Amino acid sequence: MSCNWPIVKLGDYCSKIGSGATPKGGNSVYLDNGEISLIRSQNIYNDGFKSDGLAYITPEAAQKLKNVIIEPNDVLINITGDSVARVCLAPNEFLPARVNQHVAILRVVPEEFDHRYLRYYLTSTKMQNYLLTIASTGGTRNALTKSMLESLEVSKPSLDVQKRIGDILESFESKIQLNLRANQTLEQMAQAIFKSWFVDFDPVKAKMNGEQPEGMDAATASLFPDKLVESELGLIPEGWESKRVKDILELAYGKALKKTDRIDGDVPVYGSGGLTGYHNQSLVEGPGIIVGRKGTVGSVYWEPKAFYPIDTVFYVKPKAGYSLKYCHLVLQNLGLKNMNTDAAVPGLNRNNAYRLDVITPSEHVLNKFNVIMQSLQLLIDANNAQNTNLSLLRDTLLPELISGKFFNTVTKEG
Repeated sequence: MSCNWPIVKLGDYCSKIGSGATPKGGNSVYLDNGEISLIRSQNIYNDGFKSDGLAYITPEAAQKLKNVIIEPNDVLINITGDSVARVCLAPNEFLPARVNQHVAILRVVPEEFDHRYLRYYLTSTKMQNYLLTIASTGGTRNALTKSMLESLEVSKPSLDVQKRIGDILESFESKIQLNLRANQTLEQMAQAIFKSWFVDFDPVKAKMNGEQPEGMDAATASLFPDKLVESELGLIPEGWESKRVKDILELAYGKALKKTDRIDGDVPVYGSGGLTGYHNQSLVEGPGIIVGRKGTVGSVYWEPKAFYPIDTVFYVKPKAGYSLKYCHLVLQNLGLKNMNTDAAVPGLNRNNAYRLDVITPSEHVLNKFNVIMQSLQLLIDANNAQNTNLSLLRDTLLPELISGKFFNTVTKEG
């Protein structure tokens, strides 16, 4: 350390350090939605809480976990398995909540520790390396015990300095989260346009009623027919066609990549449950679409960067004339999650997916749609690029702040 901040044992400044349990019945008792969340290791990442795969439990199951009720400002840390040592703050928007046995609650005494400071301290490279080292000793599976956490030595500057560190780093994350929310809104806009044009046929129906399609300029409206005609799929816009998924895209197989064969890198690795880690080599150039094949059947993910899809997923190759974004939205609206063909090991049969019907628009409408999607994607890409820069700056400042070097420099210059 470059300053004289005291080193203390974490357990002396926590009112609670403890993990939960899996409700009796395991995955079979999890709910897709509900009032009480069950936070698991798959939700906890060093760059923040991820709600993908978040489970919910009944009030009865939650009552049995009343000793691990998550409170606002709790720090959550993964304590077992491959994701051991990952840390984030409790997400207020998903409370009330409990944790299972793979996650521990660190509840600091607020008069002594700022919860944000502790979270950032534990996610620093130095502390992550240390936590991973002690977690790998003494067993066949990585684990951080309660005693390890209680005896963990941490740097303790004054509460005022802790809060200043928290404020500085949180300002970066607030902007990152703002950009992420903006991107979610842009994605929702894309989905709404797709549904309006290609599922509900709103522009066509408006013209049939002698009305101007809502929110659409005259030039765009002129691209749509003013009549619905009979087809084997029911009424569809005149001049549009009924095709199959196989006519629009190819579902290519991913490639096996065991966790033990992965080399540290920044290439996202995707399984059917989503992001499952990182590697140093990609299999597919980004952007790309990943579709769950085995396990989480029919899941659909968009990845802007080069990535590695493993053998439990497909990745998408659009056919000529169809954009990747159009294929993405088509797949999101096909109900693939309901196409499990194997009761023992959930699976999506590619040939069954290929036979699904898709109503495809005229070339002029599709081209206009692609132009609109490209404009939305440019905004999303700009936000992602800014977030990359903000993350790099935050990660550069983090070790300087928690080591005290930043404050020493400010003091000397002052």
